[in-house]
Amino acid sequence: MPSLGEILSVLIEFIPQVFLLYLILTVLEKSGLFSQIARVLQIPVANVLPVCLSFNCTTMAVCAARDHPQRKRLVHFLALIPCTAQLPMLTFLLISVLRFPFWSILAVYLLCIVVGMIMLMLVPKISAEPTHEPVIPLNFPHLGQCLWDTICQTLVFMKKILVAFAVSAFVIVFLARFSFEFKFVQDSQQSILFAICGVFAPLFAPIGLNHPVLICALLFGLIAKESAVSVLLFFPQVVNTLPVPVILSLVTFFVFYPKCLAAQTAIQQHCGRRTGVKVFLVNLLLAYSLSFVVYTVCGIFI
Repeated sequence: MPSLGEILSVLIEFIPQVFLLYLILTVLEKSGLFSQIARVLQIPVANVLPVCLSFNCTTMAVCAARDHPQRKRLVHFLALIPCTAQLPMLTFLLISVLRFPFWSILAVYLLCIVVGMIMLMLVPKISAEPTHEPVIPLNFPHLGQCLWDTICQTLVFMKKILVAFAVSAFVIVFLARFSFEFKFVQDSQQSILFAICGVFAPLFAPIGLNHPVLICALLFGLIAKESAVSVLLFFPQVVNTLPVPVILSLVTFFVFYPKCLAAQTAIQQHCGRRTGVKVFLVNLLLAYSLSFVVYTVCGIFI
């Protein structure tokens, strides 16, 4: 396993990319562009806040949409937008491992928005009542305020990712170093971690994610998205040997599969258990299907 200093250095490398992405999203929000998007999607302008919040935290976005008459439709869209907790994983895989440019992350966000719009078209409306709220006109935002807001958001992000990493790292080390008999093992393949994740391997084989480390990362991601990258950072020898089709399949599955436990709880509280289960299954099926396509096509051409 890598040293703590090596892992922290990798985490610090995420900060500039996170800051830049926050800055871009802040400028877009304050420029009124999100308001125009809300008008196109037939979302009340007063509820454009959930859409903006979804880029930061899906849980807060769902809570902000709790009084929206179309909240069940809106939640399907919010559940497909990558939150900031997913940024470390995307940055690590696309930039650090694959050496893609930073714009590849923005391309992932754009793809998710397009898929989310398609989902909005597929989910039937509950009420067809038109809205007459004013639309925020396009404008040139104050860059100083945008920079200050971006700095504050980045600091909150740093605190959140470090806390999630500390907790998940403790669990990962324990599971990867002890057997079911609670005996210390030198080989991680004999640990509790590999034994549990190996059970799910056949299910992930068609999309190339049948390695126990990858499965473990995805399972931790269901609890907190920040924790997923912690798993990969503890097994660099596995990540460095992954072929490109597998990495792209992992990225695809990670951005589309169900949100964290907190977001799922918020969806059930504000939209009902039935909607919560539906959103979970739709995201899971969508992630699996798209990953299968990506893995198959990349396996042919790469």
